[in-house]
Formats: sequence, C-alpha cells, structure tokens
Amino acid sequence: MTTIARPLPTIILLGTALLFSLFLYFVDEGRYSLEGLLTGGNMIAMTIYFVGLVLGLFIMARVFATLAAGPGRTALILCLGTALGFVLGLILILGSGFVWSLVA
Repeated sequence: MTTIARPLPTIILLGTALLFSLFLYFVDEGRYSLEGLLTGGNMIAMTIYFVGLVLGLFIMARVFATLAAGPGRTALILCLGTALGFVLGLILILGSGFVWSLVA
C-alpha cells in the first residue's frame, strides 16, 4: 500500500525561509537591527541565508511528503528543514569565502 504524497504548501516553506533569514540577518549581520538591510553586501549575505534555508526546507518537504498530513509533519519539516538549511547556508558562505581566497 502506497501513501499519496501531500506536499506542504510552498508559501509556508518560503515564508519560513524568509522569516528565519531575516532573523539570522538581524542577529549576525545587522547587529540586532534591520538598518542597512538593502545595502549590497548585506543583500548578498541575506540571499545566501535565504537560498540555504529554501534548499533545506524543500529537501525536507520532499523527504517527508508521504507522511500523513498534520501539524506534527509540518513541525518536523520546518524544524529539520530549517536546521538543514542553516547548515547549507553556512556551507555556501564558507565555500564562497574559500573560492574567493583562491581567486585572490
């Protein structure tokens, strides 16, 4: 017996990624402020956070799509996806720093 895949709505995943990336910016780059969010360097950092989080959330949503839909599955996807996305964002940041150090 197979279970029908019931994916989490994309808007929930994107909204979670946006909120968490704003929080990471607020704590890390913004020094507990959202001032200067739209400057070039800060937008790059914010984009890297966002891309990592989106990747992590969509991977976890895909992995757990066949579980029975409900608040437990949603919480599992959001928690594990955010954790994975944070790690992927760090890998993107460290990887881009490593590439820039090779170029220079």
